[in-house]
Amino acid sequence: MTQQEFEQHRQTWIKEWTDKWRLLDIDFEAYMLMKGMAPDEYKEMNEASWKVDWNKSELNDDDWNERL
Repeated sequence: MTQQEFEQHRQTWIKEWTDKWRLLDIDFEAYMLMKGMAPDEYKEMNEASWKVDWNKSELNDDDWNERL
């Protein structure tokens, strides 16, 4: 699974959470494991999805034009 596919699954889970997963207490990790992803693979993909290149981030400047 590519990182892009992983992120698409995350967006689908977020959209469906209120109607399908909230009452079942299914978090994103459980959702992906139910789809057949191995726990180690999930951990690697999830960690990679949270890495941010701060040089290319949209959060570089604040409202006063100061570098963060």
